[in-house]
Amino acid sequence: MSWITLSILALTFFVAYDLASRRIATRSNNPQVFAAIYGVAVASMAPILFFLDPSLPNNITPQVILITILGLVVWGLFGRFEYFARANTEASVFSIILKLAPVLNFFLSMVVLNETWSLNKVIGMLVIIFANILLFIGAKQHAVVSTKGLYYSLLVSVFLAVGWLFDTINVKSWGVGVFSIMSFLVVTLVSSFFPRITLAGIKKELELTPWYQIFILGLLNLLGYGFLLKALMVGEASSVIPITSSSTPFVVVFGILFLGEKKNILRKITASILAVFAIYLMR
Repeated sequence: MSWITLSILALTFFVAYDLASRRIATRSNNPQVFAAIYGVAVASMAPILFFLDPSLPNNITPQVILITILGLVVWGLFGRFEYFARANTEASVFSIILKLAPVLNFFLSMVVLNETWSLNKVIGMLVIIFANILLFIGAKQHAVVSTKGLYYSLLVSVFLAVGWLFDTINVKSWGVGVFSIMSFLVVTLVSSFFPRITLAGIKKELELTPWYQIFILGLLNLLGYGFLLKALMVGEASSVIPITSSSTPFVVVFGILFLGEKKNILRKITASILAVFAIYLMR
């Protein structure tokens, strides 16, 4: 499949994941504990990605191992805080803030990977930044998102951008399947400590969200992530990432319809339209 087909498939699964994860996150008692359970659940399903890409690790050098460790640490931190962000931020708002990740990734890809840039891509990045400003400007404090929600959303946006950069480098050495298993296992590892989670906490989370729902949620993210990694193997990150990140209008509309996120509808719709226009420019 071409990189654009793979990117669109990744986008589809990410939209479904964004909506489902918001619903589940709002009933979590401890997002850190949930992240630990979620990571190991997804890692256990990750071998199905070998059907998408059967490649195995190759040319593993000390430099590759070092860069892989750095990338896995980033993904571990992303997973550690992702559900804190989702629990404290509406899916429609979180989706818009998260569009800052492609902007940062674009700069990182140009600097680190020497990828191409164009005037359209620069304009697209500026539009995304403006869309986020429009989401908040003139609004009463906490009217759109709480301080905690904004903090966690910005934090995971940075981790996401840096994680994509390392993915572009690492997946070619490890293959989609192996790298996905490592990425989700490290989420469980990082989320299990500081503070250390307890068996009672795990039982509480499983009472609130049954195993089968966690596995369905994980499958949506896993397939999206798998198609994203495969797209990064055959296309430029600065072209792939904008497409896979263009879920905003879908999440905003479906969030209004199915999650009852009806506050600041005009702001959300306007910001999402701008985000789509920006993605079109950055394609």
